[in-house]
Amino acid sequence: MPGTIDDMRLSPANLGGLVAPLPLVLAATAPASMPGTGDVDKRAENARIENVRIEDVRIEDVRIEDALRKAGSNRAEIERFLSTYDASGDPEKRDSARWLVANMDGHGFARIELCDRDGKELGFNALTFASLGEAQARLAEIEKSHPTADFRKVEFLSDLEYARADTLSAHLEGAFDAWRSLPWAKSISYDAFREHILPYRGSNEPLEPWRAPAAKRLEPLVREMRDAGLVDVRAVGEKVRATVHPWVAFSDLYYVHPTDQGWTEMCEEERGRCEDITNMVSFGMRSVATMCASDYTPWWAASDNNHAWEVVLDEKGHGRAGLSGRAAKVYRKTFAHQQTSLGAIKRDEETVPRWLAGTHYIDVTAQYQPVSDVTVMIAEPPEGQRFAYVAVFNGGAWRPIHWGRIEDAPMGGKCVRFDAIGRNICYVPMFHAAGNDVPAGAPFAIDADGIVHELSAKGAAEASLTASTTKPDIQDPDTGRIKARTVVKPDASYELFVWRNGAWSSIGRREKGEETRAFDGLAPDGLYWLVEDGSSRLERIFTIDSGGQVFW
Repeated sequence: MPGTIDDMRLSPANLGGLVAPLPLVLAATAPASMPGTGDVDKRAENARIENVRIEDVRIEDVRIEDALRKAGSNRAEIERFLSTYDASGDPEKRDSARWLVANMDGHGFARIELCDRDGKELGFNALTFASLGEAQARLAEIEKSHPTADFRKVEFLSDLEYARADTLSAHLEGAFDAWRSLPWAKSISYDAFREHILPYRGSNEPLEPWRAPAAKRLEPLVREMRDAGLVDVRAVGEKVRATVHPWVAFSDLYYVHPTDQGWTEMCEEERGRCEDITNMVSFGMRSVATMCASDYTPWWAASDNNHAWEVVLDEKGHGRAGLSGRAAKVYRKTFAHQQTSLGAIKRDEETVPRWLAGTHYIDVTAQYQPVSDVTVMIAEPPEGQRFAYVAVFNGGAWRPIHWGRIEDAPMGGKCVRFDAIGRNICYVPMFHAAGNDVPAGAPFAIDADGIVHELSAKGAAEASLTASTTKPDIQDPDTGRIKARTVVKPDASYELFVWRNGAWSSIGRREKGEETRAFDGLAPDGLYWLVEDGSSRLERIFTIDSGGQVFW
């Protein structure tokens, strides 16, 4: 998948009353202006961008000064990049250079390796195996001797600290050359150009000069489209995407190769995971002044893993794609720093789930599907906790995927509102305390009509179940193939769990050789999990309806 993978669990962790919606106001404090940063009013008047506000310029000044401070020993390179375009006489290039630097913090190359709890690298290299199955078998062996082994970020080369002025200038010049010269780019606004063509990286891949070689590979297509007189931005973008997409073939082996590949490696290997493919498509499209966004879901809501995909955009920077799975949240990566993101709002001393700690993404879930705003009652939060999270079940554990601010409930106690979350999905509210995700309330499911059902397992023990399946048919979002359901086998033993009081509790077993697979005396409002002995615990959770399983 997607984004930057900071921490991927090898083994599952069993992490252990609805009210009317309340208004939720998220406050993002704008930094004050820095003294001595020049004539702000004059700069605002000369800016090329329409409707620019003086306050935006002040914020940019603050962010540039902060970026130069964080650049450390590389400050001279960043200043040289800025100075080049201060003296260029080109207001758009000057503004673009400033925008890149103002939003550069947090971008860089991340190297991710399999490590033990103390951060010692365990020498696992997915590319030495012929298949994902072989790689997973080796991971299982490693887990036996290192139960806490995780994929962890072991190195981060910040662009502010390592990017060279010449590299940044080459990217900026290549972006402007394409935007100003290609016929279909004439309708692309400067704002759309800056957000979707100018950025020099896709995610956390190595920083490389990919624009010129990508444009070179696309020269035949560009000539063809010029000769045909094509000027519709989205139509041209679709042609470019179709041409670039085969440059990197999907390989599930890269599920366990979480370091993002750069241009050079992808050209050599010609395979990767969905994040790599999305990056390659964005490289190709930006190189010839067409636009795409990179959207992703950190965790699928009704299957395992995650996904990233590219979205071809029109001249205004608008567009969406279809969903290949059930998503609680869809986020869009941005180069720009987002002041209303959780990573920007949280205090330095506050820890939040890694997937939500970034500052370079926006929520686009409502562009894809019907969504609901849900307010749930939660337990008393740990001291100092301002936020709660909503999690989906993925990979045998609850994975936080969205956040809300903890509020006082009208009738006493605490509650949290989760905005624009997907329907036909089961959730659990959670806290994130001392680096751990802990349950904060009862599970709930939102059905396809937006009706919320609490799953507290407090109902009368009158339901029965004859278990036939531990995992339903699931379409693989990467390949489109249907993964056949996993059925209950007569020669295997199974344990049935119910989620109660913030943990999975065992409520019965069926041993191999037993004729019956029936369970009686179950709460109809419970959330259940049937796990085969010795499995990887990737079975899906379910509720009970008329004696049958409804999987989530």
